[in-house]
Amino acid sequence: MEGRTHVPRVDEALCGVCGICRGACPALVSPDLATGETDTVRAALAPHASQGRGGLPPCREACPLGQDINGYLGRLAQGDQDGALEIILRDNPLPSVLGHVCHHPCQKACLSGPVQTPPAIRELKRFAAQAPRPAPSPRQGRPVARVAVVGTGPAGLAAAWELARQGGQAVLYDAQPVAGGLLAWAIPDFRLPREALARDLDYVLGHGVELKLGQTLSPQQVAELRKEYDAVILACGAPRAKRAGLPGEDLPGVWQGLDFLRESALGNQPRLTAPVVVVGGGNVALDAARVAKGLVDQVTLAYRRDREQMPAYAEEIQAAEAEGVEFIFRVQPVALEAGGQGGVAFLKLQGTTPGRPAPDGRVAFLPDPGDEGSLEAGSVILALGQESEAGAWARGLGLASLESDAQGRLAPGLYVAGDLVTGPATVVDAMAGGIKAARAIMDEVRS
Repeated sequence: MEGRTHVPRVDEALCGVCGICRGACPALVSPDLATGETDTVRAALAPHASQGRGGLPPCREACPLGQDINGYLGRLAQGDQDGALEIILRDNPLPSVLGHVCHHPCQKACLSGPVQTPPAIRELKRFAAQAPRPAPSPRQGRPVARVAVVGTGPAGLAAAWELARQGGQAVLYDAQPVAGGLLAWAIPDFRLPREALARDLDYVLGHGVELKLGQTLSPQQVAELRKEYDAVILACGAPRAKRAGLPGEDLPGVWQGLDFLRESALGNQPRLTAPVVVVGGGNVALDAARVAKGLVDQVTLAYRRDREQMPAYAEEIQAAEAEGVEFIFRVQPVALEAGGQGGVAFLKLQGTTPGRPAPDGRVAFLPDPGDEGSLEAGSVILALGQESEAGAWARGLGLASLESDAQGRLAPGLYVAGDLVTGPATVVDAMAGGIKAARAIMDEVRS
Protein backbone atom coordinates (compact mmCIF):
# COMPACT_ATOMS: atom_id res chain seq x y z
CA MET A 1 0.00 0.00 0.00
CA GLU A 2 1.35 3.40 -0.98
CA GLY A 3 0.06 6.90 -0.73
CA ARG A 4 0.54 10.21 1.01
CA THR A 5 -2.13 12.38 2.54
CA HIS A 6 -3.89 13.62 -0.54
CA VAL A 7 -3.38 10.89 -3.15
CA PRO A 8 -3.68 7.43 -1.55
CA ARG A 9 -3.03 4.62 -3.99
CA VAL A 10 -3.44 0.85 -3.58
CA ASP A 11 -0.56 -1.36 -4.66
CA GLU A 12 -1.78 -4.92 -4.12
CA ALA A 13 1.77 -6.24 -4.31
CA LEU A 14 2.48 -4.48 -1.01
CA CYS A 15 -0.66 -5.62 0.80
CA GLY A 16 0.99 -8.71 2.26
CA VAL A 17 -0.57 -12.14 2.47
CA CYS A 18 -3.81 -11.44 4.28
CA GLY A 19 -6.15 -10.60 1.43
CA ILE A 20 -8.84 -9.05 3.60
CA CYS A 21 -9.11 -5.82 5.56
CA ARG A 22 -12.04 -5.04 7.77
CA GLY A 23 -14.24 -2.36 6.17
CA ALA A 24 -11.80 -1.11 3.56
CA CYS A 25 -8.11 -0.74 2.80
CA PRO A 26 -6.47 1.82 5.11
CA ALA A 27 -4.81 3.38 2.03
CA LEU A 28 -8.26 4.50 0.96
CA VAL A 29 -9.86 5.52 4.26
CA SER A 30 -7.10 6.52 6.72
CA PRO A 31 -5.92 10.12 6.41
CA ASP A 32 -2.15 10.53 6.54
CA LEU A 33 -1.66 13.31 9.08
CA ALA A 34 2.09 12.92 9.55
CA THR A 35 4.77 14.86 7.78
CA GLY A 36 7.65 12.44 8.29
CA GLU A 37 8.10 9.62 5.77
CA THR A 38 8.34 7.01 8.56
CA ASP A 39 5.02 8.05 10.09
CA THR A 40 2.73 7.25 7.19
CA VAL A 41 0.11 4.53 7.21
CA ARG A 42 2.09 2.77 4.52
CA ALA A 43 5.19 2.84 6.72
CA ALA A 44 3.22 1.50 9.70
CA LEU A 45 2.08 -1.54 7.73
CA ALA A 46 5.16 -2.16 5.58
CA PRO A 47 7.23 -3.98 8.25
CA HIS A 48 4.40 -6.46 8.66
CA ALA A 49 3.47 -6.91 5.02
CA SER A 50 6.01 -9.65 4.35
CA GLN A 51 5.22 -11.65 7.50
CA GLY A 52 4.11 -15.21 7.08
CA ARG A 53 6.03 -18.36 6.25
CA GLY A 54 4.98 -20.17 3.14
CA GLY A 55 2.66 -17.37 2.08
CA LEU A 56 0.24 -17.83 4.99
CA PRO A 57 -1.30 -14.85 6.78
CA PRO A 58 0.14 -14.27 10.26
CA CYS A 59 -3.30 -14.83 11.79
CA ARG A 60 -3.42 -18.32 10.32
CA GLU A 61 0.11 -19.10 11.47
CA ALA A 62 -0.79 -17.98 15.00
CA CYS A 63 -3.77 -20.35 15.15
CA PRO A 64 -2.77 -23.75 16.59
CA LEU A 65 -5.33 -25.35 14.25
CA GLY A 66 -4.12 -23.42 11.20
CA GLN A 67 -7.66 -22.28 10.38
CA ASP A 68 -8.25 -20.37 7.15
CA ILE A 69 -9.24 -17.22 9.01
CA ASN A 70 -9.12 -14.76 6.14
CA GLY A 71 -11.08 -17.29 4.08
CA TYR A 72 -14.05 -17.52 6.42
CA LEU A 73 -13.95 -13.81 7.27
CA GLY A 74 -14.18 -13.15 3.56
CA ARG A 75 -17.24 -15.38 3.26
CA LEU A 76 -18.89 -13.60 6.18
CA ALA A 77 -18.13 -10.24 4.57
CA GLN A 78 -20.05 -11.50 1.53
CA GLY A 79 -22.99 -12.55 3.71
CA ASP A 80 -22.25 -16.26 3.21
CA GLN A 81 -22.63 -17.71 6.73
CA ASP A 82 -22.94 -21.30 5.47
CA GLY A 83 -19.79 -20.95 3.39
CA ALA A 84 -17.90 -19.50 6.35
CA LEU A 85 -18.84 -22.47 8.54
CA GLU A 86 -17.85 -24.88 5.78
CA ILE A 87 -14.35 -23.38 5.75
CA ILE A 88 -14.09 -23.46 9.56
CA LEU A 89 -15.10 -27.13 9.75
CA ARG A 90 -12.20 -28.12 7.53
CA ASP A 91 -9.84 -27.62 10.47
CA ASN A 92 -12.00 -27.15 13.57
CA PRO A 93 -14.64 -29.59 14.88
CA LEU A 94 -15.65 -27.36 17.82
CA PRO A 95 -16.48 -23.96 16.29
CA SER A 96 -19.22 -23.10 18.78
CA VAL A 97 -16.93 -23.85 21.72
CA LEU A 98 -14.05 -21.82 20.33
CA GLY A 99 -16.46 -19.06 19.38
CA HIS A 100 -16.99 -18.58 23.13
CA VAL A 101 -13.75 -19.50 24.91
CA CYS A 102 -10.82 -19.31 22.46
CA HIS A 103 -8.02 -16.99 23.58
CA HIS A 104 -7.82 -15.84 19.90
CA PRO A 105 -4.04 -15.56 19.26
CA CYS A 106 -4.99 -14.91 15.63
CA GLN A 107 -6.43 -11.54 16.58
CA LYS A 108 -3.19 -10.46 18.23
CA ALA A 109 -1.28 -11.42 15.07
CA CYS A 110 -3.60 -9.55 12.67
CA LEU A 111 -1.70 -7.34 10.21
CA SER A 112 -4.21 -4.53 10.54
CA GLY A 113 -3.29 -3.87 14.18
CA PRO A 114 -1.00 -0.88 13.48
CA VAL A 115 -3.81 1.13 11.86
CA GLN A 116 -7.13 -0.22 13.13
CA THR A 117 -8.80 -2.47 15.67
CA PRO A 118 -8.44 -6.04 14.36
CA PRO A 119 -11.62 -7.96 13.53
CA ALA A 120 -13.38 -9.68 16.44
CA ILE A 121 -12.42 -13.09 15.08
CA ARG A 122 -13.73 -15.18 17.97
CA GLU A 123 -17.15 -13.52 17.91
CA LEU A 124 -17.34 -13.82 14.12
CA LYS A 125 -16.58 -17.54 14.42
CA ARG A 126 -19.37 -17.78 17.00
CA PHE A 127 -21.77 -16.23 14.50
CA ALA A 128 -20.65 -18.51 11.67
CA ALA A 129 -21.10 -21.56 13.93
CA GLN A 130 -24.80 -20.81 14.24
CA ALA A 131 -25.33 -21.91 10.62
CA PRO A 132 -26.74 -25.44 10.08
CA ARG A 133 -24.06 -28.14 10.25
CA PRO A 134 -23.59 -30.27 7.16
CA ALA A 135 -24.33 -33.97 7.75
CA PRO A 136 -21.07 -35.96 8.00
CA SER A 137 -20.46 -38.51 5.28
CA PRO A 138 -20.83 -42.06 6.66
CA ARG A 139 -17.74 -44.24 6.59
CA GLN A 140 -17.76 -46.90 3.91
CA GLY A 141 -16.54 -50.40 4.72
CA ARG A 142 -14.47 -51.53 7.66
CA PRO A 143 -12.54 -48.88 9.66
CA VAL A 144 -8.87 -48.44 8.84
CA ALA A 145 -8.13 -48.55 12.57
CA ARG A 146 -9.98 -48.79 15.87
CA VAL A 147 -8.68 -46.35 18.46
CA ALA A 148 -9.61 -45.87 22.12
CA VAL A 149 -9.48 -42.25 23.26
CA VAL A 150 -9.36 -41.75 27.04
CA GLY A 151 -10.93 -38.40 27.84
CA THR A 152 -13.69 -36.40 26.13
CA GLY A 153 -12.23 -32.94 26.59
CA PRO A 154 -11.09 -30.81 23.63
CA ALA A 155 -8.06 -33.00 22.88
CA GLY A 156 -10.07 -36.22 22.91
CA LEU A 157 -12.96 -34.83 20.87
CA ALA A 158 -10.65 -33.36 18.24
CA ALA A 159 -8.68 -36.61 18.02
CA ALA A 160 -11.86 -38.68 17.59
CA TRP A 161 -13.10 -36.33 14.86
CA GLU A 162 -9.84 -36.52 12.93
CA LEU A 163 -9.69 -40.31 13.25
CA ALA A 164 -13.22 -40.59 11.88
CA ARG A 165 -12.47 -38.24 8.98
CA GLN A 166 -9.56 -40.47 7.99
CA GLY A 167 -11.57 -43.66 8.04
CA GLY A 168 -10.88 -44.76 11.60
CA GLN A 169 -13.27 -45.79 14.37
CA ALA A 170 -12.86 -43.84 17.62
CA VAL A 171 -14.31 -44.92 20.96
CA LEU A 172 -14.30 -42.18 23.60
CA TYR A 173 -14.06 -43.08 27.31
CA ASP A 174 -14.72 -40.64 30.15
CA ALA A 175 -15.00 -40.99 33.92
CA GLN A 176 -17.68 -38.32 34.21
CA PRO A 177 -21.39 -38.80 33.45
CA VAL A 178 -21.22 -36.04 30.84
CA ALA A 179 -19.03 -35.60 27.78
CA GLY A 180 -16.81 -32.61 27.16
CA GLY A 181 -14.23 -32.82 29.93
CA LEU A 182 -13.42 -29.45 31.47
CA LEU A 183 -15.57 -27.83 28.78
CA ALA A 184 -18.60 -29.42 30.43
CA TRP A 185 -17.82 -29.09 34.11
CA ALA A 186 -15.08 -26.49 34.64
CA ILE A 187 -16.38 -23.65 32.44
CA PRO A 188 -19.72 -22.27 33.67
CA ASP A 189 -22.72 -21.95 31.42
CA PHE A 190 -22.50 -18.15 31.40
CA ARG A 191 -19.14 -18.38 29.62
CA LEU A 192 -19.78 -21.49 27.52
CA PRO A 193 -23.51 -22.10 27.01
CA ARG A 194 -24.37 -25.78 27.22
CA GLU A 195 -26.29 -25.64 23.94
CA ALA A 196 -23.10 -24.47 22.19
CA LEU A 197 -21.13 -27.41 23.58
CA ALA A 198 -23.98 -29.80 22.73
CA ARG A 199 -24.02 -28.57 19.13
CA ASP A 200 -20.33 -29.40 18.72
CA LEU A 201 -20.61 -32.72 20.56
CA ASP A 202 -23.46 -33.82 18.29
CA TYR A 203 -21.36 -32.90 15.26
CA VAL A 204 -18.36 -34.96 16.42
CA LEU A 205 -20.51 -37.96 17.40
CA GLY A 206 -22.27 -37.71 14.05
CA HIS A 207 -19.05 -38.93 12.43
CA GLY A 208 -19.62 -42.37 13.93
CA VAL A 209 -17.70 -41.73 17.13
CA GLU A 210 -18.76 -44.01 20.00
CA LEU A 211 -19.13 -42.63 23.52
CA LYS A 212 -18.70 -44.52 26.80
CA LEU A 213 -19.34 -42.36 29.88
CA GLY A 214 -18.87 -43.16 33.56
CA GLN A 215 -15.80 -45.24 32.71
CA THR A 216 -12.99 -44.58 35.18
CA LEU A 217 -9.99 -46.36 33.69
CA SER A 218 -6.84 -47.33 35.56
CA PRO A 219 -3.46 -47.59 33.83
CA GLN A 220 -3.83 -51.37 33.97
CA GLN A 221 -7.16 -51.18 32.14
CA VAL A 222 -5.62 -48.88 29.53
CA ALA A 223 -2.89 -51.49 29.05
CA GLU A 224 -5.66 -54.01 28.32
CA LEU A 225 -7.25 -51.60 25.83
CA ARG A 226 -4.00 -51.58 23.89
CA LYS A 227 -4.61 -55.28 23.16
CA GLU A 228 -8.17 -54.63 22.00
CA TYR A 229 -7.55 -51.55 19.84
CA ASP A 230 -5.03 -50.62 17.20
CA ALA A 231 -4.01 -47.63 19.29
CA VAL A 232 -4.87 -45.72 22.46
CA ILE A 233 -4.74 -41.94 22.98
CA LEU A 234 -4.49 -40.62 26.53
CA ALA A 235 -6.28 -37.25 26.54
CA CYS A 236 -7.12 -37.00 30.24
CA GLY A 237 -6.37 -33.30 30.64
CA ALA A 238 -5.36 -31.59 33.89
CA PRO A 239 -8.48 -32.12 36.02
CA ARG A 240 -6.90 -31.99 39.45
CA ALA A 241 -6.78 -28.85 41.58
CA LYS A 242 -3.31 -27.86 42.72
CA ARG A 243 -3.35 -27.76 46.50
CA ALA A 244 -1.69 -24.85 48.28
CA GLY A 245 -0.52 -26.83 51.31
CA LEU A 246 -1.82 -24.17 53.70
CA PRO A 247 -2.61 -24.79 57.37
CA GLY A 248 -6.35 -25.26 57.66
CA GLU A 249 -6.83 -26.10 53.97
CA ASP A 250 -8.98 -29.11 54.90
CA LEU A 251 -11.37 -27.23 57.19
CA PRO A 252 -15.11 -27.48 56.48
CA GLY A 253 -16.14 -24.65 54.19
CA VAL A 254 -12.91 -24.70 52.15
CA TRP A 255 -13.19 -25.65 48.49
CA GLN A 256 -10.67 -26.25 45.74
CA GLY A 257 -11.62 -24.19 42.68
CA LEU A 258 -12.03 -27.05 40.20
CA ASP A 259 -13.93 -29.18 42.70
CA PHE A 260 -16.31 -26.31 43.38
CA LEU A 261 -16.97 -25.77 39.66
CA ARG A 262 -17.42 -29.51 39.03
CA GLU A 263 -20.01 -29.86 41.77
CA SER A 264 -21.87 -26.79 40.50
CA ALA A 265 -21.90 -28.01 36.89
CA LEU A 266 -23.03 -31.54 37.76
CA GLY A 267 -26.02 -30.29 39.75
CA ASN A 268 -24.63 -30.83 43.24
CA GLN A 269 -25.12 -27.27 44.45
CA PRO A 270 -22.25 -26.39 46.82
CA ARG A 271 -23.26 -24.98 50.19
CA LEU A 272 -21.59 -21.63 50.77
CA THR A 273 -21.67 -19.34 53.78
CA ALA A 274 -21.09 -15.63 53.32
CA PRO A 275 -18.74 -13.92 53.21
CA VAL A 276 -16.96 -15.96 50.52
CA VAL A 277 -13.29 -15.37 49.69
CA VAL A 278 -11.86 -16.68 46.42
CA VAL A 279 -8.07 -16.87 46.11
CA GLY A 280 -6.48 -16.73 42.65
CA GLY A 281 -6.32 -14.68 39.49
CA GLY A 282 -6.95 -17.08 36.61
CA ASN A 283 -10.11 -17.98 34.76
CA VAL A 284 -10.95 -20.74 37.27
CA ALA A 285 -10.82 -18.20 40.11
CA LEU A 286 -12.99 -15.72 38.21
CA ASP A 287 -15.46 -18.42 37.18
CA ALA A 288 -15.69 -19.64 40.78
CA ALA A 289 -16.20 -16.09 42.06
CA ARG A 290 -19.01 -15.46 39.59
CA VAL A 291 -20.73 -18.76 40.38
CA ALA A 292 -20.41 -17.99 44.10
CA LYS A 293 -21.87 -14.50 43.57
CA GLY A 294 -25.00 -16.17 42.23
CA LEU A 295 -25.34 -18.06 45.54
CA VAL A 296 -24.39 -15.46 48.18
CA ASP A 297 -24.24 -11.68 48.33
CA GLN A 298 -20.69 -11.04 49.49
CA VAL A 299 -17.81 -12.41 47.43
CA THR A 300 -14.23 -11.11 47.52
CA LEU A 301 -11.41 -12.22 45.24
CA ALA A 302 -7.86 -11.96 46.62
CA TYR A 303 -4.88 -12.00 44.25
CA ARG A 304 -1.17 -11.74 44.99
CA ARG A 305 -0.27 -9.50 42.08
CA ASP A 306 -1.85 -6.39 40.52
CA ARG A 307 -4.90 -6.41 38.30
CA GLU A 308 -2.71 -6.00 35.20
CA GLN A 309 -0.93 -9.28 35.96
CA MET A 310 -4.10 -11.37 36.29
CA PRO A 311 -3.97 -14.25 33.79
CA ALA A 312 -7.78 -14.35 33.52
CA TYR A 313 -9.34 -12.93 30.36
CA ALA A 314 -10.00 -9.20 30.60
CA GLU A 315 -13.68 -9.65 29.77
CA GLU A 316 -13.99 -12.18 32.60
CA ILE A 317 -12.56 -9.69 35.10
CA GLN A 318 -14.87 -6.94 33.88
CA ALA A 319 -17.90 -9.22 34.11
CA ALA A 320 -17.05 -10.21 37.69
CA GLU A 321 -16.74 -6.58 38.68
CA ALA A 322 -20.04 -5.71 37.02
CA GLU A 323 -21.71 -8.54 38.98
CA GLY A 324 -20.45 -7.16 42.30
CA VAL A 325 -17.37 -9.26 43.07
CA GLU A 326 -14.91 -7.23 45.15
CA PHE A 327 -11.16 -7.39 44.46
CA ILE A 328 -8.17 -7.20 46.78
CA PHE A 329 -4.70 -7.12 45.23
CA ARG A 330 -1.16 -7.71 46.51
CA VAL A 331 -2.11 -10.28 49.14
CA GLN A 332 -1.41 -14.00 49.43
CA PRO A 333 -2.90 -16.60 51.80
CA VAL A 334 -0.77 -18.02 54.60
CA ALA A 335 -3.32 -19.97 56.68
CA LEU A 336 -7.01 -20.67 57.24
CA GLU A 337 -8.40 -20.51 60.77
CA ALA A 338 -11.45 -22.20 62.26
CA GLY A 339 -14.23 -20.56 64.21
CA GLY A 340 -16.34 -21.76 67.11
CA GLN A 341 -18.33 -24.21 64.95
CA GLY A 342 -15.21 -25.89 63.58
CA GLY A 343 -15.51 -24.54 60.04
CA VAL A 344 -13.34 -21.90 58.40
CA ALA A 345 -13.85 -18.42 59.86
CA PHE A 346 -10.81 -16.39 58.81
CA LEU A 347 -8.29 -16.32 55.98
CA LYS A 348 -4.91 -15.03 57.12
CA LEU A 349 -3.18 -12.94 54.46
CA GLN A 350 0.26 -11.51 53.89
CA GLY A 351 0.92 -8.48 51.73
CA THR A 352 3.17 -8.67 48.69
CA THR A 353 5.38 -6.14 46.92
CA PRO A 354 6.59 -6.19 43.29
CA GLY A 355 10.13 -7.37 42.70
CA ARG A 356 12.12 -8.26 39.62
CA PRO A 357 10.58 -9.96 36.58
CA ALA A 358 10.39 -13.74 36.81
CA PRO A 359 11.86 -16.00 34.08
CA ASP A 360 8.51 -15.95 32.25
CA GLY A 361 8.65 -12.15 32.07
CA ARG A 362 5.97 -11.55 34.70
CA VAL A 363 6.84 -9.35 37.65
CA ALA A 364 7.44 -11.43 40.76
CA PHE A 365 5.50 -10.24 43.82
CA LEU A 366 7.36 -11.08 47.01
CA PRO A 367 5.85 -11.55 50.50
CA ASP A 368 6.15 -8.60 52.87
CA PRO A 369 6.65 -10.01 56.41
CA GLY A 370 5.61 -6.71 57.94
CA ASP A 371 2.23 -6.63 56.23
CA GLU A 372 -0.16 -9.21 57.67
CA GLY A 373 -3.89 -9.27 58.22
CA SER A 374 -6.99 -11.44 57.91
CA LEU A 375 -10.36 -11.57 56.21
CA GLU A 376 -13.54 -12.93 57.69
CA ALA A 377 -14.65 -15.91 55.63
CA GLY A 378 -17.62 -18.24 55.95
CA SER A 379 -16.37 -20.15 52.87
CA VAL A 380 -13.06 -20.06 51.00
CA ILE A 381 -12.43 -21.19 47.42
CA LEU A 382 -8.77 -21.82 46.58
CA ALA A 383 -8.15 -21.53 42.83
CA LEU A 384 -4.37 -21.66 42.71
CA GLY A 385 -3.90 -23.75 39.60
CA GLN A 386 -4.48 -27.23 38.25
CA GLU A 387 -2.36 -30.19 37.32
CA SER A 388 -2.52 -33.44 35.43
CA GLU A 389 -1.91 -36.93 36.71
CA ALA A 390 0.93 -37.54 34.28
CA GLY A 391 3.22 -39.06 36.92
CA ALA A 392 0.64 -41.60 38.04
CA TRP A 393 -0.16 -42.57 34.45
CA ALA A 394 3.53 -43.02 33.61
CA ARG A 395 4.17 -45.22 36.65
CA GLY A 396 1.06 -47.28 36.02
CA LEU A 397 2.03 -47.89 32.41
CA GLY A 398 5.62 -48.75 33.28
CA LEU A 399 7.08 -45.64 31.63
CA ALA A 400 9.73 -43.29 32.92
CA SER A 401 7.53 -40.33 32.01
CA LEU A 402 4.85 -39.24 29.55
CA GLU A 403 7.38 -37.35 27.46
CA SER A 404 6.44 -38.11 23.86
CA ASP A 405 7.75 -37.31 20.42
CA ALA A 406 6.47 -34.30 18.48
CA GLN A 407 3.36 -36.23 17.34
CA GLY A 408 2.46 -37.43 20.83
CA ARG A 409 3.81 -40.98 20.44
CA LEU A 410 4.87 -42.66 23.68
CA ALA A 411 5.26 -46.20 22.39
CA PRO A 412 3.90 -48.26 19.48
CA GLY A 413 0.13 -47.83 19.57
CA LEU A 414 0.20 -45.49 22.60
CA TYR A 415 -0.19 -41.74 22.23
CA VAL A 416 -0.81 -38.78 24.51
CA ALA A 417 -2.37 -35.38 23.78
CA GLY A 418 -3.60 -32.18 25.36
CA ASP A 419 -3.00 -30.90 28.88
CA LEU A 420 -1.65 -34.29 29.95
CA VAL A 421 1.36 -33.40 27.77
CA THR A 422 1.61 -29.63 28.11
CA GLY A 423 0.15 -29.04 31.54
CA PRO A 424 -2.79 -26.61 31.80
CA ALA A 425 -2.98 -24.81 28.47
CA THR A 426 -5.74 -23.54 26.20
CA VAL A 427 -8.68 -25.28 24.56
CA VAL A 428 -7.39 -24.70 21.05
CA ASP A 429 -3.88 -25.94 21.93
CA ALA A 430 -5.37 -29.14 23.36
CA MET A 431 -7.39 -29.64 20.18
CA ALA A 432 -4.29 -29.23 18.04
CA GLY A 433 -2.50 -31.89 20.08
CA GLY A 434 -5.39 -34.32 19.68
CA ILE A 435 -5.52 -33.85 15.92
CA LYS A 436 -1.76 -34.30 15.64
CA ALA A 437 -1.87 -37.59 17.56
CA ALA A 438 -4.77 -38.86 15.45
CA ARG A 439 -2.93 -38.12 12.22
CA ALA A 440 0.19 -39.85 13.50
CA ILE A 441 -1.82 -42.97 14.37
CA MET A 442 -3.36 -43.14 10.92
CA ASP A 443 0.07 -42.70 9.33
CA GLU A 444 1.43 -45.49 11.54
CA VAL A 445 -1.44 -47.83 10.71
CA ARG A 446 -1.13 -47.23 6.98
CA SER A 447 2.66 -47.56 6.87
